Amino acid sequence: MTTKTRNWLIVLCILALPFVLFFGFLVFMEEPLPPVAPPPNPNGYDDLVKSGQMIKGDYGDYDKASLIKLRAFVSTNTEALALARSALNNQCGVPVQFSKAYLTNHIQDMIAFRGLAQALVCDGKLAEKENRFSDAANSYLDTVRLGTQITRGGILVDKMLGVAVVSLGETQLESVVTNLDAITCRETAVTLETLFSQRQTWNQTMQQENAWSRRTFSGIEGKTLRLYYKLVYYRTREQNHQRAIDTINSTQKKENQLIIDLAARAYELDKGRPPASAADLVPEYLKAVPQDPITGANTIYSPR
Repeated sequence: MTTKTRNWLIVLCILALPFVLFFGFLVFMEEPLPPVAPPPNPNGYDDLVKSGQMIKGDYGDYDKASLIKLRAFVSTNTEALALARSALNNQCGVPVQFSKAYLTNHIQDMIAFRGLAQALVCDGKLAEKENRFSDAANSYLDTVRLGTQITRGGILVDKMLGVAVVSLGETQLESVVTNLDAITCRETAVTLETLFSQRQTWNQTMQQENAWSRRTFSGIEGKTLRLYYKLVYYRTREQNHQRAIDTINSTQKKENQLIIDLAARAYELDKGRPPASAADLVPEYLKAVPQDPITGANTIYSPR
């Protein structure tokens, strides 16, 4: 080896050393993983999956379904709906598995939840057509409960499905607010306020997502693969996450308005006049005025 060649190799090694050290730091220097929290025992999640799998019949076109069709559908699925409501009163936790096949297998659970959510809405639609508006509100509230319960301990796909299910229930609730009595409005507003204060946050979901990724794709090969996707698909990943955050924030704004509308309806029925502002609803009807998820400002009451 000539002196010139040796000098070039030395220069290349010196230039490459920072990149090698940086790569090694990214691959090997990761924070310790938190311990895996065991799911609740008994786990209401299991019965929610089971009840979703029990749903029979066509339930997708609930907005256009006739009274006769809704009655037949609800009657057919009475047992499944009863099991779901019982499960919603128990603690729930997503039984995450750290395997590459998990997401594929988990799709079946998500399909079951989609069907169960639509079945709960059908139950509410039947109650609406029979002028049982308090019962309708309870069915739609159960749909919201379902959306919050199926995200606990879950990863990003669970969070986004939960947001969709919650939004479905809230949309139906919005349509019956003016038909509800003061007691139902007050109780529903308080329940929503409690549910939303206890749900899994975006940061908690991403911690679960990262922990799942690290445990599923472990070892040198897994670490290298995860680093590759972080570097190569960084922009795409960030854009997808931002879209998810925007969807969550938009949904939370609607949630805040729904809570205000319910509490204001109860206030007006009780006192014979609408509240002057959202602050009038605290503390008799709400614990606090809901805050905008982006700005942190109090939600403004706008009469319907």
